[in-house]
Amino acid sequence: MTELILSQKQIETKVKIELLAKLFGVDPTWAAAIAMTESSLGKYQKSSTDCRGVFQMSSIAMKDLLFAMELVNDDLIDIVCGLSFLKLLMQRWKTYEEAPLHFCDPADRSFYLNRVKDYMSSFKNQII
Repeated sequence: MTELILSQKQIETKVKIELLAKLFGVDPTWAAAIAMTESSLGKYQKSSTDCRGVFQMSSIAMKDLLFAMELVNDDLIDIVCGLSFLKLLMQRWKTYEEAPLHFCDPADRSFYLNRVKDYMSSFKNQII
């Protein structure tokens, strides 16, 4: 096989995949090869079957992953899914005040936002 020449974006995506794969206990080379095969390491790819992203995940695969999360009790999967959702909220709502309001029950918004602000303040002042 000839040497692969990757764009800067592809290299950045490959590095992210390799770092996260190590955290998940997945072979980084295998994960990057799957992503390259699926999307050429392109996050905006969309297939004719409506699969999307670097790994070309279908809605069925995403539902399966979320269901497996309950069975496997893998907190890394839970954390990555949660962080992905928080990133989505920030992209949509832009501020730390507005984004959490779309994460909780509408009846609890004021309480929830105050609690988040209090924890943020505590964590910023905490020395580990």
